Amino acid sequence: MSEERLQILKMLEKGTIDAKEADELLDTLSKRDLAFDKPKGNKKKAKYIKILVEENGEEKVNISIPIMIAKTAMSIIPQKAKNQMNENNINLDELLKSIEDEASLGKIVDVNDGGDHVVISLE
Repeated sequence: MSEERLQILKMLEKGTIDAKEADELLDTLSKRDLAFDKPKGNKKKAKYIKILVEENGEEKVNISIPIMIAKTAMSIIPQKAKNQMNENNINLDELLKSIEDEASLGKIVDVNDGGDHVVISLE
């Protein structure tokens, strides 16, 4: 139960408002919640990881990788390479899991460093 609903019920219990007013307030909260809820069946799932790398304003890498291929590639990366990435605080398994969990479209990484620019997005 939301804090707002609990507060309305406490006001009713104390006699600050009557049952009709409490009902109207709870109904208004329900309508508001419905208006702001995202439709659950309409959410588009990401199918690609797009990586864009620019150095000094010049595009060096622009690639879209299907998420299923990225998952497969994760399983064949040598453990030594994964360990080296972990030493640099890059956990590929966690990154892929978070991408799957998020699964919504848009940028997930956007880094500008002087003339260098890296964007990773889900499409």
